[in-house]
Amino acid sequence: MADTAMNRLVPYETVKPGREAVYSGKPFTEESEDWPLNIRGDSEGHEILEWSLHPWLWPELEEQLKPDISALDAMQSALGPLDDEVRKIRAQTASLVPCDNGLPVTVDELLRAIGDGRLPEKPFHDGCMLCSMWWEDRTTQPGQTESMRVIEEVLKAYLAGEPRDKVVSWHPHAWGFIDRTYGWLGPADNLTTMQRLMLERALLPFEYLAKHVTEREPVHAKCFLPDGRGEELDAQIAAAGMLPPIPINDFGKFMEGYDSIDDPARKDLYRVCGRIACGVCGLSDCHHNTFRIIESWIHGIATGRPDVSSRNRGGERQRIGRLLFGYTLGLDRWLSGASLHFQLLDLGHLDLGFDPKNEISRVYAYLGCRDEARHQGRLELMDWLAGSLWFNLRYNRPAGLERHKDLLKLAEENHLGLRDWMDGLL
Repeated sequence: MADTAMNRLVPYETVKPGREAVYSGKPFTEESEDWPLNIRGDSEGHEILEWSLHPWLWPELEEQLKPDISALDAMQSALGPLDDEVRKIRAQTASLVPCDNGLPVTVDELLRAIGDGRLPEKPFHDGCMLCSMWWEDRTTQPGQTESMRVIEEVLKAYLAGEPRDKVVSWHPHAWGFIDRTYGWLGPADNLTTMQRLMLERALLPFEYLAKHVTEREPVHAKCFLPDGRGEELDAQIAAAGMLPPIPINDFGKFMEGYDSIDDPARKDLYRVCGRIACGVCGLSDCHHNTFRIIESWIHGIATGRPDVSSRNRGGERQRIGRLLFGYTLGLDRWLSGASLHFQLLDLGHLDLGFDPKNEISRVYAYLGCRDEARHQGRLELMDWLAGSLWFNLRYNRPAGLERHKDLLKLAEENHLGLRDWMDGLL
């Protein structure tokens, strides 16, 4: 009989290609198809949690990409039964989200796993989409909780009137952040009522961000749901600043309020308030911009402006876009059987404004020689796994390469196909 303990894989023959499933450890009561996790039962009454192995896609792309998905699922079917290690690699590939703060080490770990045939016992947390469904993971961000606690302590010390030098002596490694915070905000005695309310609103998510509690739901309710402290503070902030109501995670209503404001300075202030009200994409402390977002709140509370002029604006977007470009191009070329060395020679004659050599080289180094994989009888399996990673990096809804239209245009202008392998497969 199958092991039906919590978070144990169901037998492979009971899941369709492109899907994965585990036992929940509970008796089955009712079927549910709530995205992204479906609930169903088996013939013996055990509850099963099932999800898609294909990334979350933009609606306009989902129909267009059905042939790609069908091709990947057909590759999986042709492989026959898969062992648990391969299923783990495929599930880890599906959970990867490019806006996660672990990029690029999460991609490198997957590339190595595809080449070696197994992930580490505790792979990196690589995204917010059903990650680590039947195994333990590890963080790519050592010390993040401690850093969050420092930010919280600094802001509370500032509000309590503690001098900057004293706070620096407590946290000398954070002196730059402390210096900017005190410099932007000025003397605490001069804060307006609205600024104090905004600082309280900014501190509200730290109950979870600093892991004073590990359960996300109660803090999420307090910060972002109706009748929570967040909604109460937002109303007080709007009244103090003579602003329209500040909606939480409702872009349409936010834009209605924004468009109703005539004064440019009040428009900027409203944007600051809206960003604080939305948290870090809610409580997504795995987001690559988490710490920049929090620092932007502090700057906005001090200045009323949403953007930090001293920061390299768009630097993170550019970094991620270029990483995705290099990995996607490298995977496409490896899958197409192209030579690493002639590919790099050709790229040396193009003026892309950046060099994707590092990412392309990692793809080839971790995946290795196609002829050797063919000799070992692993090439079809590796093609399916590498193709699945390529598809995720290219089309993942929150932050895939498809969102970087400037880079797609750059590839087109330089005659660099980023999906030659898939188009050939179709």
